[in-house]
Amino acid sequence: MAFKEIAPGIHIVVGGSFPFCNTLVILDDELVVVDPGCSIESLRRFLAMHDRELRDVGTVILSHIHPDHIIHAARLNRLSSCRIAANEITAPLFNEKERMKEFLGFHKANPVRAPWENLVNERMYGALDEGRVDEVLKDGDKFQLSDITLEALMTPGHLPDHMCFEILEHNLLFAADLDCTEFGPFYGHPNSSIEDFKKSIQNVQNSDYNGIISGHLKEPVITDYRPALEAYTRQFDIRDDLVHLTIANGAKTIDEITMTPIIYPSLTNPVFLYFEKWMIEHHVGDLVVKGLVEERRGHLKAT
Repeated sequence: MAFKEIAPGIHIVVGGSFPFCNTLVILDDELVVVDPGCSIESLRRFLAMHDRELRDVGTVILSHIHPDHIIHAARLNRLSSCRIAANEITAPLFNEKERMKEFLGFHKANPVRAPWENLVNERMYGALDEGRVDEVLKDGDKFQLSDITLEALMTPGHLPDHMCFEILEHNLLFAADLDCTEFGPFYGHPNSSIEDFKKSIQNVQNSDYNGIISGHLKEPVITDYRPALEAYTRQFDIRDDLVHLTIANGAKTIDEITMTPIIYPSLTNPVFLYFEKWMIEHHVGDLVVKGLVEERRGHLKAT
């Protein structure tokens, strides 16, 4: 386990890669936890080092509804009676987990809904617990503490509800799943959007931060973030090219394209296969718009 002090009162409990995430902890006049997806024991140990306990948490803030980012939110609420804050898209999804499942594409008729629920319960236990959001945040809203101010920044694409947080006094951005990982961008749901994801990345690149904080890197602070985001963005085009090549080589359907993994190194898990299919669908749509692929009677053809 690792802890990183980013600035006075601002810390990261490193969770790392999925099914965990990096958790931002602010020690100010109030104890604030953003994206409680790290190991609960790591969070407990970190707080003990600062003479705090889980029951001292005053507010939990969520960047978006993905299970790895909300794992311990309901649990912390039960332990501390803390308030939970989220944006206006995330809030009703957190309040009603059936809506959350449908939002993520796992409606009752989806054949991998049960395996996905098992994956969440086995590796992110607590993410599907019932709970309620107490404070709804909108784009540009400020969350004011004594010495630290967070400002909400909507950054859709990864999911429509994805939100980052500017730490104003230190000119930093908690970037959540604009994470600059080697895996690259994730947009594995029907309502994800490559176009919106690119726009959100571009908005961050055009801003002048002292650094961004990744939701999944083991070394979470990226000071030279523009080239990191540029490399991250190139993954969209690389994947576009691979999908186009696969269609040019004779693949006529999404199922045929995913016979050979493009995004995931292995597709032995049915849930990850579904994530791959949804991402490939986004790329096919992108290629159709660009005029590089045409779809006729359910079959794909490179032009």
